[in-house]
Amino acid sequence: MGRRRLQQQLDLFLHSPAVEMGLVVLILTWTILVVADFLTGQPSHPHLRVVLAEVPLRLCFAAELLLRFAIARKKQRFFRHYWLDLIAILPMPPRWPLFRLLPLLRLPRASVLINRNLHYVAPRIAVLYGAQISALLIIVLIMLFGGLAFYIIEGTSNPDIQTLGDALWYSFFSLVSAEPIGAYPQTHGGRIITLVVVLAGLTLFAVFTGVVSAFMVQRLQSAMSVKNFDLDELRNHIILCGWNRSAPLVLQELQTDSQTRYAPIVIVAELEQLPVNELRAVDQNRLYFYSGDYTRIDVLEKVQIYHASRAILLADTSQPRSDQDRDARTVLAALTIEKLNPTIYTCAQLLDRNNNVQLQAAGVEDVVVADEMAGHLISNAVRNKGAMGVFAELLTVQVGNQFYRLPLCAVLAGKTFWDAQRYLKEQYDALLVAVERRIEGRRQTYVNPPMDYKLQVGDYVVVIARQCPRWE
Repeated sequence: MGRRRLQQQLDLFLHSPAVEMGLVVLILTWTILVVADFLTGQPSHPHLRVVLAEVPLRLCFAAELLLRFAIARKKQRFFRHYWLDLIAILPMPPRWPLFRLLPLLRLPRASVLINRNLHYVAPRIAVLYGAQISALLIIVLIMLFGGLAFYIIEGTSNPDIQTLGDALWYSFFSLVSAEPIGAYPQTHGGRIITLVVVLAGLTLFAVFTGVVSAFMVQRLQSAMSVKNFDLDELRNHIILCGWNRSAPLVLQELQTDSQTRYAPIVIVAELEQLPVNELRAVDQNRLYFYSGDYTRIDVLEKVQIYHASRAILLADTSQPRSDQDRDARTVLAALTIEKLNPTIYTCAQLLDRNNNVQLQAAGVEDVVVADEMAGHLISNAVRNKGAMGVFAELLTVQVGNQFYRLPLCAVLAGKTFWDAQRYLKEQYDALLVAVERRIEGRRQTYVNPPMDYKLQVGDYVVVIARQCPRWE
């Protein structure tokens, strides 16, 4: 159990935005060192300082990949994702000029890491220019690799290539024009490099055209298709299982709250594609879609259930089933999810309160019975004649005040409910409404307890506030 927890903590560390953006900086630094080495010296005689500077970088990347291999659940999947990075860090004799270009093979990984973490550093840039930055890095990779390789092979035999700058310009012009421009290869190796650059230019032109077209469509229509691709690198994401009419509102609320705004959300449903028209009010940049049966273990593993932080189980209406069958699938999925990832927070929607017993046994934290909740709201509105506006504000994060459940701050331990009420109102403009306490392993919630009710270490409090309070 301790080993598994250590692996989870190490996995979260390696996939944290700070570490991944740090890797991007190291990859770009290594790329600059390679180019600087060729700019200031001869292809067959690398500078000793550059070689020594590359050693800690190579060791750092080797340690990173070794740790990723150690925590990988499926080793074959690791090699499928990181084979290019493994080649890039292979130690090669410095006298082999072409093999000195291997570090450039890590630039695609830098592109992936930037695309995945740019929204943490610059959210606006990530939304508008994330795809363009990735395409630019691919262009730089092809240009550098082609130019440096052409300079190594033909730098001494081709009269049109006198300097590394000439080779880089030749590679760039050949890339964008899809034909050799500025020189003509004299050797078989040079012809092969030119052919690779030209073919890459043809492919890149199609990709670049698609990126620009998608960007224009995004700006003109303010809509994007939901992502449906590799999910292996997701961490601390939210998994939404099933689909019904409340799903778009759930997504909208999650993306409005500051705590979950940038969390990736994976939607798993038995649909060929999501109804994009219903998601117009949702930012689809952080949405992922997987078509499959969320009660199956292999499907849950595909969407990285082991690394998810939250799971939401909706009463699924994507297929024609009875209410009892829908609840049965919700219970089965909850049992499976809690078994695969005991630390995950799970919220389930039921159609019949009688099915709640199995969910409590499975360890599901919160259960929402939609019709029951709607009935309570309607009856309260009728009894209080106009109180619906209060409920409407408290139940949405988009306007006004909301409920927040937080661990008790240390300064309030041992104080009475009334003292805590005054303190929270004065310091955070928050209204204390309930206290939650674990008694014999079971969660007990006390709404509006007596004034002299003593708060204890380990309690949770529920407050009403405009923003989530940040304890000092």
